[in-house]
Amino acid sequence: MAYLECRDIKRIFPGKFTLDLSFSMDKGELMCVIGPSGSGKSTLLSLLCGVDDPDEGRIVIDGTDITDLSIQKRRIGMVFQDFSLFPSMDVAANIQYGMRGLEKPEKERRTTDLLQLVGLDGYENRRVHELSGGEAQRIALARAIASEPRILLLDEPLSALDAPLRKHLRTVIRQIQKNTGITMIYVTHDREEAFAIADRVMVMRGGRIGAIGTPQDIYNNPNSLFVARFTGEGSAIPMTYISRGIKDSMVFIRPEAIEINKTNPSEDDVVLKDAVVQNSEFTGSEYFVRLKYKDVYISAYSSVRPDSEKVDLYIRRDRITDTIAE
Repeated sequence: MAYLECRDIKRIFPGKFTLDLSFSMDKGELMCVIGPSGSGKSTLLSLLCGVDDPDEGRIVIDGTDITDLSIQKRRIGMVFQDFSLFPSMDVAANIQYGMRGLEKPEKERRTTDLLQLVGLDGYENRRVHELSGGEAQRIALARAIASEPRILLLDEPLSALDAPLRKHLRTVIRQIQKNTGITMIYVTHDREEAFAIADRVMVMRGGRIGAIGTPQDIYNNPNSLFVARFTGEGSAIPMTYISRGIKDSMVFIRPEAIEINKTNPSEDDVVLKDAVVQNSEFTGSEYFVRLKYKDVYISAYSSVRPDSEKVDLYIRRDRITDTIAE
């Protein structure tokens, strides 16, 4: 049986927006929720933690219907983008704020354990203003775990940090999740972040679930042009350019499935001759090349900068996504 179930949840904002979805999660799963601004990500978290109430549907955790329970009785933890630490308290007091009904020695032991878990041993007496952004977010995570939540919600927890630190901390969060077994829902605008740490990814669009699945499945087998484009670079090409197909139907091709001026083509390659190079950008390890073939624009990667205006494109047939709708 699923650990978390959102059954036919609806939240209606008349004339503006309607959230309408159903999904479930297994215990110990980490699901990342991505989608454009206004797609319903924050509304979903508000309904789960009890800040807002659904107009229809039920929310069930481990067989218990929590739809009508107060925030305090749900045992759902929350980590925000802005850390939300108490500046008047030291690190230990911030972490212990989430502990209830424990004697002082037990609180201190658990505080030590949690600091070790987030990689900040010995920080008990630090003041909040002495912490870096990454350290503050790890303390916020430790405080959320201290309350022993059944589910932990993370709302853009790393978006205020610089890119190298985000990459490091996303690995830390994933390791903590594996070590504790906490069920997590992690909202982010960063698709790379979602793909790096999630067991499954939910793509939201207009208050509904556009797709849900493993990162590999969402990326390699998108079910719509929206999902394909939102989850990575790629090109929508009329099927008739690839093979005999239905008029006006489209296929989607990721740039890594395309090779420019291939020296050893395969019989299974689809060849688009005389594509016109529009521009190429060096990304550090390769070139990202934009091309035009007939009336469509195509993206590809290349280990070298194309040295001619026109090139031939070789596409791996097994990496062409089937007919795809908007």
